[in-house]
Amino acid sequence: MPSYKLDLKNRHRVYFDLLIISIVIVILTVIHYTTYHYTMNYHIMLQFAYYLPVIYAAMRFGLAGGILSGLLITVLILPFMTFFQTMTMTSSAMLTQWVEIGLTNGIGWLTGFLIEQERKATRKHQLALQIQKELVEKLKHESLERERLQSEIRQTERLIALGHLSAGLAHEIRNPLGIMKVSIQLLAQDKREDREVLEYCRVLQEECERLNRLVSEFLSFARPKELVRGRVKLGKLLAEGVSLIQPALRQHQIELSQTGGQVDDYEVEADSDQIKQVILNILLNAIDAQGEGGRILLEGIQPKDFVGFAVSDEGQGISPDVLPYIYDPFFTTKEKGTGLGLSVVHRILDQHGGKISVSNRNGRGTRVEILLPRCEEGP
Repeated sequence: MPSYKLDLKNRHRVYFDLLIISIVIVILTVIHYTTYHYTMNYHIMLQFAYYLPVIYAAMRFGLAGGILSGLLITVLILPFMTFFQTMTMTSSAMLTQWVEIGLTNGIGWLTGFLIEQERKATRKHQLALQIQKELVEKLKHESLERERLQSEIRQTERLIALGHLSAGLAHEIRNPLGIMKVSIQLLAQDKREDREVLEYCRVLQEECERLNRLVSEFLSFARPKELVRGRVKLGKLLAEGVSLIQPALRQHQIELSQTGGQVDDYEVEADSDQIKQVILNILLNAIDAQGEGGRILLEGIQPKDFVGFAVSDEGQGISPDVLPYIYDPFFTTKEKGTGLGLSVVHRILDQHGGKISVSNRNGRGTRVEILLPRCEEGP
């Protein structure tokens, strides 16, 4: 229910209660005045009835309600005591009447005071419950944050171990790999007329190239280069990345739909080569996921303090069971994948203070968002 309707309902309730209290007090006072010739005991008993509106006023409006209702009764009953009963009441009866008036005001004040104390205690209790709820939520948030940090620490530890392993491993693999590649090329030259041998040589060369790419990606991931930062327009980096993947787009007959707008004119402070590597990785992943034909959407995005791009494909999407592991080194669902592409992207963006998010689209395919801190001076 809207708040203004609640306020209107509460206001009507207040007016109704005030009207009922006033009517009861007036009716009791009218009975006093119209039955002045009755016995004193009758008026004393009737005066007890004033406790009801006083107590209700105190319970409904607190200390102010108890005091004001008692004073109202006192003002209304004083003429009756002063003028109507002076000649017929004894001094003890007069004293009893004044005591009753005092009790009426005292009960109104005491009830109102106790109600105020109860309301304060209730408010304190509600405040304590609210603080307790906020603390529980904070603890939950801190627990989730601690789990996230522990996960990042574990990943960092794996990366450190990977870095120590990479130096010796890369040299041990690359040296014989180079010898194998040269030997295969020489064999292919000697056996140019033997188609079967040439086919074997071609397969061996492709596998050598793939192994060389794996070692290169491994080194790039485990031994990252120092950043060479500079201010550069995001649109320039995107244009260079798109131009490099044009052959792959034509080969797979994929249409690239690009929307940039103002995003192209924003500058980021970044290592151009590494951000181009990010762009290429994301676009090539989209091409792999797309398969043959269809359309890939490249659009600029600019949330608060960030600028970036989103790539959406029309592939099969990513299984929800797989999503938590896509940034882990060597985790891949591709038959010939290395499992280092998104890990390298994640590391580069961390170094730049950027963000990556991967999600499945509502219809079909995957959407990847890349964000980088925006330079203070915009377009």
